[in-house]
Amino acid sequence: RRMASPLAWALLLAAMAPVNGYYFYLSKDVPRCFIEDVPHDMLVMGHYEVPREAKDIVVFIATAPGSMDNKHDINGEELMVHKANGGEGKFAFTAHTDGEHLVCAYINETHPLYRAQNFKVELRFDVGEHATNYDDMAKSEHLSAIELEVRKLVDLVKDIRAQQQYLREREVNFRSISDSTNFSVMWWSILQTLVLIGSGVWQIYQLKTVFNSKKWD
Repeated sequence: RRMASPLAWALLLAAMAPVNGYYFYLSKDVPRCFIEDVPHDMLVMGHYEVPREAKDIVVFIATAPGSMDNKHDINGEELMVHKANGGEGKFAFTAHTDGEHLVCAYINETHPLYRAQNFKVELRFDVGEHATNYDDMAKSEHLSAIELEVRKLVDLVKDIRAQQQYLREREVNFRSISDSTNFSVMWWSILQTLVLIGSGVWQIYQLKTVFNSKKWD
């Protein structure tokens, strides 16, 4: 049986790439946040659509993960602050570290045109090769159709390798945490056993003392 070539796998993964799309209503008291778990040097692009009157009122902020556990951190380093355009627009940022990046949308209540209304927001994320605008690249670099397709495949393979490396690192980290947890559980079980044995020995000693005292009486 013939095995699928790497190029075939790359094309299959490109066709199966998920599209993270959301729509929600944004109010002044309830910001909306989303987590994008990506490796370092990965491009993340957000495409949004808001009402015309939401221009400069709806704001998007992306923050880096926490430095200790690579989990999302609302107080982390700000990678991007983007004030929405009226109608459709987009923003982008590049991950500086591995981990869960937090992207939040909120309302700038201090804007002079804000009238305490809610806004419907449509939001979609593209990551890595899918976030690159190849039409603009082809025009700026004067690429032919074949050269452009080759560039897409090269970028796709790079993204796949980066994701695989990131998943391997996470697997190693998870395995280390699991081993540490199992080690702690083992010692906790041993400690419990020793406490039970000590408690039993102490109870037997106390019973012997009571019986001996009653015998002498």
